[in-house]
Amino acid sequence: MKHALTALALSVFVAGVNAQNTAPAPVAVSATDLSVRGSASWSSMNVFRGIERSNTAGLFQTAVTLDYSLPGLSGTSLYANFFNADSLERTYTFGARRDLALGEVDLGFQRMTSPTARSIAVDGFTQLVSNSEAYAGISFANVALKPSAYLYYSFDLQQFTVEVAGSKTFAGSNVGLAGFDVVTKVYGGLSDASRTVYAGKNSYEYVGASLDLTRQVGRGAELGVGANWAYNTDSQAKTAGSAVWARVFANFRF
Repeated sequence: MKHALTALALSVFVAGVNAQNTAPAPVAVSATDLSVRGSASWSSMNVFRGIERSNTAGLFQTAVTLDYSLPGLSGTSLYANFFNADSLERTYTFGARRDLALGEVDLGFQRMTSPTARSIAVDGFTQLVSNSEAYAGISFANVALKPSAYLYYSFDLQQFTVEVAGSKTFAGSNVGLAGFDVVTKVYGGLSDASRTVYAGKNSYEYVGASLDLTRQVGRGAELGVGANWAYNTDSQAKTAGSAVWARVFANFRF
């Protein structure tokens, strides 16, 4: 109980200082009753599902996640995540994960908010002041490339999004960078809002990739720097095409 209260206090402190992305990346269920993860990063731009949405020269992004392993239900956890991207957006996520023989199943709900509504006509993409999504996903940690697949549905945009992803991590010593890890990721998705009054023309496909160089520091901390690329087939002149951006980040686990 003392451990749980300490972790909870740490999470509140992190959220108060910095006030993610959609569903948090799948992780192994914690062996303790409650674990806390935090992250802070600076990105040269904000890209969401293949579309650049930031209008500033770089922005800070922070997140904190609480993960509670349910007593008596081995391999099952509940989690809550809070993500903030400067003054661009905030996301509140609540979900549950379950380890199965074939992989990890993930179900959840997220509320995305923005101080400013954006429209296709003016900005080239749609972003509401408040938007609710439900999602379901599955990931395979013990399979090559650790593939995952997620389905999202936006109640406010009446929009479906399907995204698949894969990643691979290898020791940096293989390329002369002893003490570092190299993390590669590829992903692709389809976002279809053809029936929504907000984004009738915003049906498109997207792909992306990232290459991160990370290093473990102490216990439970990781520092990294990465390069990212994304491309979308959207018909909007302001946001269609590719985007390239850099990111530096720090991840923590308590």
